Amino acid sequence: MSTDVAASILFGDLRDSYDKQQMRVDTLRTAAGKLEAQFLASVRDRATRRNSSVSEKERQAHDELRRLLNQTRQRLAEELKHLQWIRRRHNMAIINRKAHNSGMDDKVARAERTLSLLTTTFLANTEAVKANMSLVLDTVLSQNLFTYIDATGVSVETAKRYTSAVQKWQARINSLVTGKTSETRMAGVLLVKHTALQSPQLLSENVSKWTTSLLGVLGKAEVMPVLIATLQTLLAFIDAVRDVPMLYREIISAQVPRMNQAILAMVDKNPDLMSQVLEVLDRSATWFPTLFRPSIDKAEALCLRLLDGSDMRNSPELCEQAARCLAALSLAGGKITAEERWFQCAQQAMGTIQQCIDHIMCTGSDAGEPTQQFALPLLADDFAVSIPQAADRISSMTEVLIALLTQPTTVDIPVPVDGILNIASRLAMVPVRAGSSKNARSEYDLIPLLTPQIQRASIRIMAVLAISLGSHMQPYLSAVARAVTAINTRQVVSPALNVALHCLLQLYIERYGYGFVMHLPYDLVISTVDDICVQQKSKAAKVTMTASESAPSSKKRGGNGKSRGPNSFGVIESAQATHIHWDDTVLAALKTVLALLQHTPTVFTSALRTRVDSQVLTLLMLFAIGGMEMPFASRQSDAAHRALLYRCLEASILSPDPWQKAILPHAVSAFSAGLADPSTAVRDVCAEALITIDPIIHSRLPAQLREPDTKENISDENQVSWMMSACDNTSIEAVLSGAQADSQSDDEDDKKMQAADEPAVEDVKRFKQDNMIPPVITKSTVVSVVEAREYTKPLQNQTIQQPAPLPPQQPTTSLFNTPAPPAQTSAAEVSDNNDDDDIPDIVMEGSDSEYE
Repeated sequence: MSTDVAASILFGDLRDSYDKQQMRVDTLRTAAGKLEAQFLASVRDRATRRNSSVSEKERQAHDELRRLLNQTRQRLAEELKHLQWIRRRHNMAIINRKAHNSGMDDKVARAERTLSLLTTTFLANTEAVKANMSLVLDTVLSQNLFTYIDATGVSVETAKRYTSAVQKWQARINSLVTGKTSETRMAGVLLVKHTALQSPQLLSENVSKWTTSLLGVLGKAEVMPVLIATLQTLLAFIDAVRDVPMLYREIISAQVPRMNQAILAMVDKNPDLMSQVLEVLDRSATWFPTLFRPSIDKAEALCLRLLDGSDMRNSPELCEQAARCLAALSLAGGKITAEERWFQCAQQAMGTIQQCIDHIMCTGSDAGEPTQQFALPLLADDFAVSIPQAADRISSMTEVLIALLTQPTTVDIPVPVDGILNIASRLAMVPVRAGSSKNARSEYDLIPLLTPQIQRASIRIMAVLAISLGSHMQPYLSAVARAVTAINTRQVVSPALNVALHCLLQLYIERYGYGFVMHLPYDLVISTVDDICVQQKSKAAKVTMTASESAPSSKKRGGNGKSRGPNSFGVIESAQATHIHWDDTVLAALKTVLALLQHTPTVFTSALRTRVDSQVLTLLMLFAIGGMEMPFASRQSDAAHRALLYRCLEASILSPDPWQKAILPHAVSAFSAGLADPSTAVRDVCAEALITIDPIIHSRLPAQLREPDTKENISDENQVSWMMSACDNTSIEAVLSGAQADSQSDDEDDKKMQAADEPAVEDVKRFKQDNMIPPVITKSTVVSVVEAREYTKPLQNQTIQQPAPLPPQQPTTSLFNTPAPPAQTSAAEVSDNNDDDDIPDIVMEGSDSEYE
């Protein structure tokens, strides 16, 4: 949509909104006038009558009229504000429209002059095209010269001149497409493409002519750049018009089958265009499966020619494109349905992989296995050539299975998961079977060299199954775990294989958690932890001895028999340093450990968890203090490793082990040091981790709900409010005098209670002072606390009597057992004893009772 069209639509919407709002305001004004008249009539009627004669119903009607009138006036004020806002926007739109119309004429005139200059001067002849091609393209792309077609607000004379310039431009680029030299044809193809992309109207008017001209270019013996540009332009045209129903019959139905045949015929003459041809065939088969059916056989033969394994090592990207194109062909249908064709293609891919496995292991296929195979050339007779060729063919067929599983489909297709997992397991077991075979065959000597390639194919198949099938893989997790265990034997050291294995473990742990980990052996978890231990090397400290130390020393020896000379420990010329070599294996292992800590933390034993934490903290502290010497390239690329280390530490804190050592203080120090890291990603991880673990360090109780207030407090508050509402001086003075009398009586009561409690408090304090001396408990001298307090009670003009010891037959077992009271006591003593019983025997240090 052009700018003037959008401005016109916006202006029309504002005009409609303004009219609707004005109508709404007029309606509210009319309603407000009617309500005012009714309300005034009600007021006059009530003014001429007594209040007693007005009924309750009339009063309610009067109040309702008043409420409606106020509400209507408020609503009218709001609508008037909105009307003023729309009026300002409308006036501004009018001003902008006038300015836009005045400026649009100048823009169109400038575009017309530019197009005329490019057509008549810079594209006048072949030499001008060669010299000015880049300038013309930059001008067309930067100035958008074709966006003013059918623009409004332009004078008639300017519009005519612009239309004439556009027509001359079309005629010139059409002649360039069919030019005599490759330079002119190249310029014509590129200008046609960018003209069509800038103006959909020009594309709809000229797409049939342009497509025919481009297909004619493909049929000629042309240079490579022109053919590539022509294929890209045709693909852009098909993509632009495939959703336009009125152009479907004219362009799609008529030109797409012709384009497919022309491309398949061209690829035999120009094998270097294979990548562009496969891309166009893939898009065509995906977008128009029905129109592609006449070309299915030729396209399938072309794809299989690339998937026989001969090009897998030289051009793996080309093999991937061929696999995707073959998967798209399987959904095109034909003589059979799309579901049957997809299933047949999958069976043929699995049968070809099984044939290659049998060839490598020098065995025959078992009964019940898939026998369908692709029509590929036979393997070589020499095993030194055929076994690597079979491994390459396995990789190619793996790409086909991956493309089939990831290709979007419009129908439901049953996936043979059992067969695909069986093939993946056999690929994983190839090195194990070869190593445990009793036959000493010379062919098996090549298998260790091909083990990483074969097992990586198995890993890719299992990864794609998890991605494409999701939760449907739950019943097959045990089979995947067995295959992973076979790969983890690591008979051949291959970093690429280790990285692929860790990525597969991370994927399955994140998707299935304990459902997958429960099937894994614990040795695999230990090997994963071993991989995060980076390679470390320590420099040998060069120690030089002085001449006095090399000769027999005559110094005195200390008590430990060692010489105490000044240079007895030598001179260290270079301190020890740790060399850290980061690689992809360590990074992948850290990701796997992070997945384990986040999803299945209890899989680690306490010893293994301690090992993981110590390794992570050690590396982070070495980073913090600069205790590592790394190559320059490693220093520039270790930010991802540091971020993963911090994330592993955070995951370990958030999912602690019951017997795990306390690493929280070290973790806080590490995260705080990470805030000064030069990498932004590392600083973000550390800041997030500190926010996450802050509630662990400073735990807080949740918000507590307060209980409702009691009736007594509510009554007191009401009394206070009544007191504050007194307005005359007499009532205020009376209230204040009453409050003062009440306060004085309360103070007297408090003093009386404090005087009554002083003996008890003194007893408690004295009892604590006596207990500061640790008592010696014997059978002959054991004194009860209560009895001691009773006999040591402060009395005026009385001496403290020493109580008699208890008989040895009844020893006390605790200092706080109270004996029986004396037989002869007075009434006063009984009352005193009863008062003392209310005092607690033990006062906790730091409590409020201690300081009363």
